[in-house]
Amino acid sequence: MSTHRPRYRYVAFRLGGARPFQREEVAAALRALSPRLWLVQFNGGSGLVRTTNLEKDAAIRALNGLDRVAGERVQVTTVGTSGTIRAATRNYLTSKDRARRGLAKEPL
Repeated sequence: MSTHRPRYRYVAFRLGGARPFQREEVAAALRALSPRLWLVQFNGGSGLVRTTNLEKDAAIRALNGLDRVAGERVQVTTVGTSGTIRAATRNYLTSKDRARRGLAKEPL
């Protein structure tokens, strides 16, 4: 009998709302969606969620379906998926990457 270690995937997302949210508020909203989504990083407007490779698509659908955090309406945009925290942060969450993609100055 063999046991398989799960292969984790890290889904980067951006959270748009009326105000910056606390990590605990976002974690509570994610737990209400699915107990298998684990908030790894969050900085008020963007973050990383850990899931397994088998549940990645369901996790992305759940994140995109999230419409309220702490009772306030939000818009969640999934940015990308990676196999490591380092690559997900570097490719999807750094300010240098935002500038390269033209997202540094968003219109009001």
